[in-house]
Amino acid sequence: MNTTKTSVQKLNKLDHSKAPLYEALCLYEETNRISMHVPGHKNGRVFDKAAQHHFSNVLKIDATCIKGIDDLHQPTGSILEAQSLAADAFGADQTFFLVGGSTIGNLGIALTVCSQGDKILVQRNMHKSVFNGLLLAGAHPIYIAPAIESNTMTAMVSDPQHIEEALAEYPDIKGVWVTNPNYYGMSQDISRLAEVCRQAGIPLIVDEAHGAHFGQAEEVPPSALSMGASLVIQSTHKMLTSMHMSSMLHVNDDIVDRERLARVLGMIQSTSPSYLLLGSLDLARRYLVEHGRNHLKETIQRLENRRGELATELKSLTIWSGSSEVQRRDPLKWIIASKDGAISGYQLHDLFNDQGVVAEISDPRNIVFLFSLNEKEEDIDKVVNAIKAIDQKLQGLSFIPVEKNDIIMFETEGTLYEPKISLQDAFNRKRHKVELDESIGSFCAETVLPYPPGIPLLNPGEEITKRHVNTIKQLHEMGAYFQSPSDDSMETLYVIK
Repeated sequence: MNTTKTSVQKLNKLDHSKAPLYEALCLYEETNRISMHVPGHKNGRVFDKAAQHHFSNVLKIDATCIKGIDDLHQPTGSILEAQSLAADAFGADQTFFLVGGSTIGNLGIALTVCSQGDKILVQRNMHKSVFNGLLLAGAHPIYIAPAIESNTMTAMVSDPQHIEEALAEYPDIKGVWVTNPNYYGMSQDISRLAEVCRQAGIPLIVDEAHGAHFGQAEEVPPSALSMGASLVIQSTHKMLTSMHMSSMLHVNDDIVDRERLARVLGMIQSTSPSYLLLGSLDLARRYLVEHGRNHLKETIQRLENRRGELATELKSLTIWSGSSEVQRRDPLKWIIASKDGAISGYQLHDLFNDQGVVAEISDPRNIVFLFSLNEKEEDIDKVVNAIKAIDQKLQGLSFIPVEKNDIIMFETEGTLYEPKISLQDAFNRKRHKVELDESIGSFCAETVLPYPPGIPLLNPGEEITKRHVNTIKQLHEMGAYFQSPSDDSMETLYVIK
């Protein structure tokens, strides 16, 4: 299925020039009634004076659920209409607006699909929110090791054949959960996997946080919805234009209990959701349909022209242009690395930061630049000039090359691993702290999380191996950031007693 064509066909039925939720907030502002309700800033009348010039306009529509403004937890008016327009634009049967980022969506999916003790096949390189959701649900994940792109050493969806074999080995699983694309914009064809899941009567769940723009133009990879996924979570704020923390959860078929999903989201989302975030989702959809698709095409043409030029000009740096291992790449992501591994991605991040260009992510060998739907030549020029300047700077320096394949995050592609201790059980057991080297052979009692991209190296309940310990040491020495470790020095670790 071509999502773009499907969306265009549906445009004949719905009026995408409307932004019903945003329009309801504007009407609320225009009525100018005296607020005797929350929030306490009273439409901006009571606020820090020094900062009021920044916040004054948005505070006027920072509303709550009152007459004339719909309820996220029981939508019957503007929110319901806005969500229906979003479902139409993205090719879903039903769409839910989220105000806690894709994290809330992943938690909601886990609590909807899984009950206590249920098994679910999970790609091991998932965001921590997926594992946290499964922990809360009391589910037992069966981990499957991802594929690794050989040039960038980044993790991707495992070959569908490995997943089919896993389904044969675990016929009682409740679903298959993968990340596509990865943080680096690498996308695989999951249509075959979706069909396998459909025949098994289980949902294919796709964390598409970095692919909200997929399927919106022929120049970008197809969306997970167009390839047959049952549940798709998108961070609308990442690659589209809504405000930070605003995301969408799309449902594509009837395998999933939508009534249960709505109840779960009502439990875990705030009863005082931000209407600024909700309104921005409505506007992101309108902008995408009215202008964003055309802007996306124009931006990609500009970026691809410059990418091609850089690929031939760079001497000390490289810019990734795809590989036979990756079905499609996102042209809005540029992956920059040092040739021959002369310096790490963490060092490159600092060099570009000094040049006034802040990368989206850095890892042991790469940094990633993330472009928007609408980038002008002059804005792209700034990034290109910084790349050329650092490339030139590195030519005059000498480095001791780092090993390219010395950091191993995951097992061999397709390897299945069922932890002996469940996430929830591991979280609730007594724990004690030991020296890192002494932890080998023990079961982990905390999440070891290099960040970003937020993929745990170790989850609670996993057995700690020498590989894990070596990787922790190497990442820490290279300057990797670990989120919320029990020991910032990474010299000790909590293990289960």
